[in-house]
Amino acid sequence: MNSDLLLDDFDLEEINADYLPIAIDPGRKSVFTAVTGSDSREVKRCSIKEYYHLTGSIKYSVKLQRLEDQHNITDIESRISFNKTSSLAQYRAYTAYIFISLDALFNFYDHHTSRDRFFLYQGRQRALESLINMLLHGTSKYNRRKRNKKKKRDKKRKKKNKNKSKGKMKLQKMKNVVRPNKFEEFKSKISGVCLWCRNVWERFGAFEGLEM
Repeated sequence: MNSDLLLDDFDLEEINADYLPIAIDPGRKSVFTAVTGSDSREVKRCSIKEYYHLTGSIKYSVKLQRLEDQHNITDIESRISFNKTSSLAQYRAYTAYIFISLDALFNFYDHHTSRDRFFLYQGRQRALESLINMLLHGTSKYNRRKRNKKKKRDKKRKKKNKNKSKGKMKLQKMKNVVRPNKFEEFKSKISGVCLWCRNVWERFGAFEGLEM
């Protein structure tokens, strides 16, 4: 049996005990601005810049721009004229330039870019999950305890990386240390011994394969 629920069917105590009211307002400069709860009325907001950071688009744009500058793609793309025109001569110039630059563009935007596009798709999915988590549970942006935990994790990670770098530097210094030749050191110690004894030692050392 189906029944229609109306607003009058809920009282304030039941809403505070069993539900979490969320009022969401989409905006131009922010993805959303939400007010959660009926008593505390905590305001949560996610800006467009923060959303692009969650998706990973900002890092990818910087990486792509650096690669375009290295392969001279930025200069090629900046010279592409506007194709939406009523002038036949301008459209012919546009098509001629595209055909000239087609090989360079195809070589740059080849199958290797599919990996980055897949990561961007995963980033968009993670961003939506992060926004939902922000609304329901609150992230470190709105939770002081989570921020403190994140700071502790970052400090531990930095300390661990610092110790690793110190260990690598110590190993490199140990490798660069010039170790003295044991035979030469012993030979210098017995310099006062008779010549016959030194000849016996040299023959014995050569026979046993000791380091010279």
